[in-house]
Amino acid sequence: MPQQIEFRCQIVKRQQPNASFVILTFASPEIASLAMPGQFVNISADKFLRRPIGIMSVDREQGLFSVGIRIQGEGTLNLSVLQPGHYVSLLGPLGHGFKLDNYDRVITVGGGTGVFPLFFVQQYCQEHGIEGIAVCGYRSAAESILTEEFTKTACAVSFASDAGDMTIAGHAGHALAGVIADLIEKKADLSRTLIAACGPKIMMRTAAEQAAAAGISCQVSLEERMACGVGVCLVCVCKTKGSDGEIENSRCCADGPVFDAEAVVW
Repeated sequence: MPQQIEFRCQIVKRQQPNASFVILTFASPEIASLAMPGQFVNISADKFLRRPIGIMSVDREQGLFSVGIRIQGEGTLNLSVLQPGHYVSLLGPLGHGFKLDNYDRVITVGGGTGVFPLFFVQQYCQEHGIEGIAVCGYRSAAESILTEEFTKTACAVSFASDAGDMTIAGHAGHALAGVIADLIEKKADLSRTLIAACGPKIMMRTAAEQAAAAGISCQVSLEERMACGVGVCLVCVCKTKGSDGEIENSRCCADGPVFDAEAVVW
């Protein structure tokens, strides 16, 4: 019997950390029990196409999960104004997430909305005894999100901002370079370290290049436009390299959204 993926979920909490972002928490024991870091839900926005949103965190005991939404267009604006008590149709959990089980240390590298699903990675690391290091890039301290949550959850954090008003002046790549250099200086074992990246493509490519140079495994969560979310419409096709090195078309929603960095055609 096929696993149910469509649910009608009630919003139980709404938070707005700043003018650009809203965090919605939904009640769904089914999704909360099944979701893994890197997976997403496809949320109905009434008269608009469903919106694919990465899962930010789960509370498996309470049967809750949260998502972070950037207010960009009519669809996300439609979702952002919903209040607790409202019911929403959504599909999930969808896609293939990060593979974390064989690592002792995970460095998350996020920018923009990419910090939301990476918080789920840090939550998973904390719960499973994996050393978690969080690297986040923002435009400025005023526009930063989840900094307190990352600080409480991860073993170490490094926050970068273009404005130069956070830990590191510059982008997330600058902060990641510092983290890698520190690990190398401490002669840390990098063979069981993973870099997990999500955010702007140029940021993920930089993270992948730095990982390769240091001999660190790297997985990236691609952000392509999606419609169906289940691999039928082919809107989100991206170029990847197969095991034989040949370029092939992959469906970001169904084959990803997480891919090994070396398989991505940037």
